[in-house]
Formats: sequence, structure tokens, C-alpha cells
Amino acid sequence: MQRNLLLSLLIWLLELILVAGFVSDHWTREIQTAEDQMMTSYFGVEKEAEIRLNTQKWFDRLFVKTGIRSSIYHYFIPTEHERQLSIGFEEVGRHDLFPFIQSRLDVLMDTLYQMIKRFVMAGVWLPFLVITVPPFIIDGLIQRKISQTNFDYPSPLIHRYCLYSIMGAVYLLFMGLTLPFPVPPQAIPAGIFMVAFALKILLANTQKRV
Repeated sequence: MQRNLLLSLLIWLLELILVAGFVSDHWTREIQTAEDQMMTSYFGVEKEAEIRLNTQKWFDRLFVKTGIRSSIYHYFIPTEHERQLSIGFEEVGRHDLFPFIQSRLDVLMDTLYQMIKRFVMAGVWLPFLVITVPPFIIDGLIQRKISQTNFDYPSPLIHRYCLYSIMGAVYLLFMGLTLPFPVPPQAIPAGIFMVAFALKILLANTQKRV
């Protein structure tokens, strides 16, 4: 389990690196625009503006005010003063290498911003999670209790596949935070419903004695 968790984290980091390395900054801006339009049409103008405001607050709090953003840029891109101190190398990379590096860093920052926005948008669905998951859990426990009284045999195969489905759905939602494509707001409640339904079947097919 620990090994699978580490592998999943490495895959997510690889996705982030690939996005930062190969996706154009123009494409990331188009993704943000498309998602903003989808959120506006689904949540309304006021809610979309609230999500955008909270996203900017969290981004500033995590990367701007802490100095992380400026430190990353300064680490990879020399300032004009540093160029002048490098006698004979003042123009090295000015028009090719460092503009390319800056565009990659811009994509990275835009991706992190979009990840925070999607996380904030997921928080909007928290009430839906609260009212959706408990009934499925209760239903699954009731079905398990009925199976105990009827001496029905719970299926270990169904139990295992439901567990894999829950883990897969949660992982896909996690990967969706940095996906280089527009993610519709409906994807989150769909994922929650899938997890809740799989959890219900998992509980109904849990062995009679745990």
C-alpha cells in the first residue's frame, strides 16, 4: 500500500513536470479561460468571482508572500545587475535560453494557480459530499446486516474491485488538479457519487466478522 502511494505521487509529480516542460503558456491561459467560462455558466458570475478571489488569496499566501515565486524565478533567471557583473557573458541566453526558461516557469506557476482554483472549486461541493455519502454508507451497512441475518455470502471479489474503484476515483480527482485540459465543475460531484456508490457496495460485501 505504501509502495503504491509512493508510485502514485511520483506519477503525479511526473505529470506536473511534463506539463511545465511541454505545455505552452498560451495553452494554459486558454485552459483557465475555458474553465472560468464553464464555472460562470454553472455557478453564476458571483460564485465564480468568489472562487477566483479565494484562489488568488491562497496563491498569494502560499507562493507570493512567502517569496517562493520570486526565489524560483531568481534562481533560474539572472537579474540585469548579475548580468553586468558577469564580464563577457552579459548577453548569454538573453534572447533564447532565459526567455524559454521564463515561459516554462510561467506555465508552472499557472499550473499551480489552476490547481489551487480546482481545489477551491472542489470545496464548493463539500455540502454535496456531506449529504450524499452518509446515506450510501448507511444503506451499505443495512445491506450487510441483512446479509448476516440471511446467511448470505459476501463476495470478496466485489469487495476488492469496489476498493480499487474508490482508490481509482480518488486518484483521478487528485490527478485532475493538474490536468492540462479544462475540467468541468460537474466532474467533482460525479466522482463523489461514484465513490459513494462503490463505498456502499464495498460495505455490503464486507466479511461478516471484521
